[in-house]
Amino acid sequence: MDGRDVVGRQVAAGRRCGCGDYEGTSYGADAPPRGRQSAAHDADRFVEDQLFEEDVRAVVAIMRPHRRERLMGWTEYRTGGANFRATVSWERSFERVPQTPAERRLRIPRLADVLESILVGSVRDVDGLTAAEEFGLYRDVVRELYRRLDAIERRYQ
Repeated sequence: MDGRDVVGRQVAAGRRCGCGDYEGTSYGADAPPRGRQSAAHDADRFVEDQLFEEDVRAVVAIMRPHRRERLMGWTEYRTGGANFRATVSWERSFERVPQTPAERRLRIPRLADVLESILVGSVRDVDGLTAAEEFGLYRDVVRELYRRLDAIERRYQ
């Protein structure tokens, strides 16, 4: 045996396939002649491929938002939990503003500014609250974050 004959169905001249998947297709040696039905199938397949590629591009765009900012030289930090994703982007001048030594050790520059920007204004029904109630909600979030940080730190001790 010269390596070309394998038990199974004919796939191309001198070659066989054991799976039988190619029987009666344009890949088989005994395939029917290609005609209008085959051309329509090929066109449908082309359209399916194009739609698939478009879907892949859309998913990639979702995974990597803010293309314009990245092209302008912005830096990006992405993170997330089980049911959410968060992306923080900043331009280089944001990094150059003086920071404390502790701030310089973090991946996101001026993280307190970023967290403040996310937190303040995030209340849904702000018109129905007094300023004290609104900022009380923000303080509750910060207290919960503080409690979680303490719990995480205890796991390492």
